[in-house]
Amino acid sequence: MKSTIPTHLMKARSLYYELRLEEAYPLFKETFDSMSVEESCELVEFFSMFIRTLYELGKDEDLKSYRDKLSVIPEKKRTPELDYQVGLSYLTQETADLDRARETFERILFKSHDVNLLARTKMGLSTCYDIISRDWKVCDSIISSINLDGLDPYLLDLVSVWKAKIMRDSGRIEDAERSLGTFLATVKAHFHWHAYLSGQVILGGVYLRQERFDRLLSIIKEVRAYCDRYPLRTIKRQIDHLADQIKGHDRSVSLIWERTRNSSILKYEGKILQLNGDKPWQKLLLSLIREKVLPKQEIIQRLYRRNYRAKKDDKLIYGQLHLLKKQLLKLGFSQKLVTKESFGYRWVPEVSEVGEDVL
Repeated sequence: MKSTIPTHLMKARSLYYELRLEEAYPLFKETFDSMSVEESCELVEFFSMFIRTLYELGKDEDLKSYRDKLSVIPEKKRTPELDYQVGLSYLTQETADLDRARETFERILFKSHDVNLLARTKMGLSTCYDIISRDWKVCDSIISSINLDGLDPYLLDLVSVWKAKIMRDSGRIEDAERSLGTFLATVKAHFHWHAYLSGQVILGGVYLRQERFDRLLSIIKEVRAYCDRYPLRTIKRQIDHLADQIKGHDRSVSLIWERTRNSSILKYEGKILQLNGDKPWQKLLLSLIREKVLPKQEIIQRLYRRNYRAKKDDKLIYGQLHLLKKQLLKLGFSQKLVTKESFGYRWVPEVSEVGEDVL
């Protein structure tokens, strides 16, 4: 294995985490094109990010090129790292070859002791079984066998999403909702977009089963906003599939948010609410509209610039929400505004945003 990581790869990894995939792509490509495929596959973390980048950007010709290079390496000469990329190539091709991917991943389980590689492999294997048989018990057995000691934080997040998915698929809907609520309150898209957005999609599936369409529509809007801003092909497919399943249940409303550099105006059916952000309830309203989901800890930080104190601050937040609702009732808006989650609050209504793009 290479003892040093090329500088371009370190930069590409940072760009990848920042969702700047189009900038990361040439750095990944330049580095891996200068290596043999065997050397590339030894750098499992980076090469896997590159493959994910190609997949999200729709670089199908590049994906095919790497698959062709991998396919000519004899099975007997493949390291576990090489086998993982071979399995991943079967899984991500346009028409997935799930049986060959499964067989390849299963071989790795007997060839490697690397905790991170085994975790990646088991999640890939679970994906195969999930698609082939829809058997959550098999997936549960595989995911539960992942050794969490010393596991990379990036992979720990993905394991958490998998466990929540299994809860949902096994009918433990409330457990899945609680687990995802806690997870999404601590992991943000700008830190780990793949796990965060995947978690949102899984939570959307929970709300679909509960027929809580307002909450589901809120998630669809948030995830689509990321997909409109960034080239995320796989996430877009998943959220579009969810949206297709709730056609006819869209109860979006016509709130209009006009932003200027110094103030905001909320409009509803010809009435206007001026928002200067100088009162706690106004700060809370603007924060909910912007972020869609806010943990209680973050609400207190934004409103009062201090740490959250349980129970006492719960009453304080409730009071500000009450003031917020009263102001919107004066505007004539009587739809449900927020839903209480285990970790905080989620904004429900659709809002059409116009005006300056103020950072």
